[in-house]
Amino acid sequence: MKALCLERYPQGAPQPGDFVLRELPDPVAGPGEVLVAVTHLSMDPVPRLRMQAAPPMGPPMRLGAPVEGRGAGRVLQSNDPGFAPGDLVVGELGWQSRAALPAARLARVEGGRPQDHLNALGPTGLAAWFVVDSLAPKAGETMLVAPAAGAVGSLVCQMAQARAPGVRLVGTAMGEAQARFLAGLGVEAIAPDAPWTEGIDIFVDGVGGAFHDRMLAALNPRARVLLLGFVAAYGEAGPPRYGNAAAVLMKRARMEGFLLADHMDRAAEARAGIARWLADRTLTPAETVHHGIASAATAFAGLFADSPPGKQIVELESDT
Repeated sequence: MKALCLERYPQGAPQPGDFVLRELPDPVAGPGEVLVAVTHLSMDPVPRLRMQAAPPMGPPMRLGAPVEGRGAGRVLQSNDPGFAPGDLVVGELGWQSRAALPAARLARVEGGRPQDHLNALGPTGLAAWFVVDSLAPKAGETMLVAPAAGAVGSLVCQMAQARAPGVRLVGTAMGEAQARFLAGLGVEAIAPDAPWTEGIDIFVDGVGGAFHDRMLAALNPRARVLLLGFVAAYGEAGPPRYGNAAAVLMKRARMEGFLLADHMDRAAEARAGIARWLADRTLTPAETVHHGIASAATAFAGLFADSPPGKQIVELESDT
């Protein structure tokens, strides 16, 4: 089978040369395991956290091994009664053309394309749904989303508009393509290093670092801040750096962290709502499909640079 392996720990932003394509022996499903032909890979920034010798969370990824990450695929063989050949499944399949995993680490999904379950109907869409649900935007409020043109951010913007017509949306964009994309969604695009002094009622922060501190200075009284991630520091060891707590105090703002796992008891409700919005085109997920497992190196590196808008998906060539 083909696998894209971690050749070296990235120094700063990941580069395609940090990964190498290898031919590895086909995996074999053991007792209670399921053999999957991987069809699609989800490009997400979070795995970057573990691409270092001393990561701030979780064990380090092993050098020379397939990169760990979420994917979708079809069951080839099952040693568990809960799965049958042909089932569409999602899970942490890794950057490889085949994977053998314990059945408990897989979820069977139905309907739509495989990549839909890595985007709007998967963790990406669920995260966006619960972010908006937690913040409850209202018409007339100013909501800053950073980053806004990526997989989660672009869905947050659309869902906020659907729930609160009249909300003013501002979002960070890297490059002209992302800015044009956000403008098409009705979002005011700003560069991550642009000064911003207008009031902010809601701040969805997936960036952290110095950007976080600057934006806190523009909070309106009683603002709500949701910490979704800290991509600005994903290449650094140790915990993320957040400062300017005085702004939170003086504006009597509410700031809290967000983890999707805290909301999964309502996943069915969220998926049903997302499915309705997809059906009536209230929600139009953006995605870029990269072809071939080798393209994952460039697609992943692009998440930390000027990547195409929306979700980045890698479609693997079939080996069946």
